[in-house]
Amino acid sequence: MPVYEQTYRHYEAREALRQTRFWPITREALRLVLSRRAFVVLLMGAWLPFAGFSIYLYVLTQTQLGPMAQVLPVGGPLYLRFYAWQMPIAFVLTTFAASGLVANDRRTGALVVYLSRPLTRRDYVVGKLAVPLLLTLFVTAVPALLLYLVGLALVPSLLLTRAHAWLAPSVAVQGLLVSVTISLVALAVSALSKSARAAGLAFFGLLMMLDVVQGVLQEIYDKPYFALLSPQANLRLLGEAMLGGPAPALPWYLPALVLAATGAACLLVLRRQVRAVEIVT
Repeated sequence: MPVYEQTYRHYEAREALRQTRFWPITREALRLVLSRRAFVVLLMGAWLPFAGFSIYLYVLTQTQLGPMAQVLPVGGPLYLRFYAWQMPIAFVLTTFAASGLVANDRRTGALVVYLSRPLTRRDYVVGKLAVPLLLTLFVTAVPALLLYLVGLALVPSLLLTRAHAWLAPSVAVQGLLVSVTISLVALAVSALSKSARAAGLAFFGLLMMLDVVQGVLQEIYDKPYFALLSPQANLRLLGEAMLGGPAPALPWYLPALVLAATGAACLLVLRRQVRAVEIVT
């Protein structure tokens, strides 16, 4: 009988599996991160501001929206203040959770093993990106939306009005923006290093340094455009535009464009650094 040549055929997953090939990467990385007791304690501590703001809402409503409402109103400014607390916490959590996601794989050569399997570069990046994204959403958008539900239960006559119809979607979008921005920057920095410790220090130092530099320059020259230098300042500006805080110093589309460019730059870094063969020059 004739013998036919059997050449290499690329493995193709079943259609039902193609959309979820990233999940085992996410699941294993989350298991490793959450196996550290100190990180779990830090994750639970990130919900302390939610408890404090919930108590504030209860006290505020029990005093019939008295003078305390002038200090911290129930509407959009309340959630701006809440995110002002949660953003630094999210930075710290991401520093510990995401700094070694790609750096450790580059150091140990596991990246080659991942990409030699029926996984694409997109599967790998999405799987790793989902780890800090889920964790940061857990301490930003999730408690913020729960805080909205607490306020809704306490003062439905105030929040169930046409004037506040935008509040819940804006709270969710702000949490998503914070989480996506932090996660992309952390993963890109991790991909540039082979040391988790160096990547963590670089990520945290970069964000803090940019925030300090823009604050100093803005104080010296009194020009609002220096805020565009800092991802944190851009997120605050977008939050003020969506949640009805003080009048933003810049049009909302400028920080939105800067954050979009930052995300695109991070994706380019990941595209360049995540590959099966490392070229040494």
